[in-house]
Amino acid sequence: MVWGAFSLHHRTPLFHVQGNLTGLRYRDEILRPLAVPTLQQMGPQAVYQDDNARPHRARVVNDFLQQSGVNRMEWPACSPGLNPIENLWDELDRKVRSNHPPLRDVQHLYQLLQAEWQALPQRIFTTLVNSMRTRCVECQNSQGGYTHY
Repeated sequence: MVWGAFSLHHRTPLFHVQGNLTGLRYRDEILRPLAVPTLQQMGPQAVYQDDNARPHRARVVNDFLQQSGVNRMEWPACSPGLNPIENLWDELDRKVRSNHPPLRDVQHLYQLLQAEWQALPQRIFTTLVNSMRTRCVECQNSQGGYTHY
């Protein structure tokens, strides 16, 4: 399951995709109906951030984003520190493991993740958003290599 964009104030995932995410599915199920319209509402200064996951870099995705006039952040190949969602996944993993008994099945995990996501304090989201300038500077200084994030 792949979780997508979320509202910082409501922490409600806007979508989830079950199964394998391909470039076509990413374009048709995420970019076209959700991401691009949101970026267009934000105005011409909006910049789209994704990572180097194979579906995100598929030719069909690149072509679609270019045709849609989306400004896309360049993403160094080996810089997971630029992606603050990794910190959120880590936080959710710790919360689920420490607050709940062993998992019964995938549906149980899904329910626990949703509950813990809703319980995350707003300060975590704010801190991650505010860390982006430092993350980018560190990434640039390390030429796309390791950062402490």
